[in-house]
Amino acid sequence: MDAAEVQKKVYEMVEKMQGKKKLKPKDISNALEAEGATKEEVKAALRELIDGGKLVYSYFGGTAVEIPHTEGSANPQS
Repeated sequence: MDAAEVQKKVYEMVEKMQGKKKLKPKDISNALEAEGATKEEVKAALRELIDGGKLVYSYFGGTAVEIPHTEGSANPQS
């Protein structure tokens, strides 16, 4: 698997579980390793997505990976 493919799969997995279950980084790693990705590839993909602002870590009851919330006050009025 190439880096872009791993990133896409990570994002899709988090997006699919949004609002249903908070995914821990280990959950994501285990699922993608079963599909053939290495732990290093998954870790790098997570880092890229988080550094790029597409995903964020949340720390409520343990570390989880989520899509950033867009709060009403965070959206500027035009």
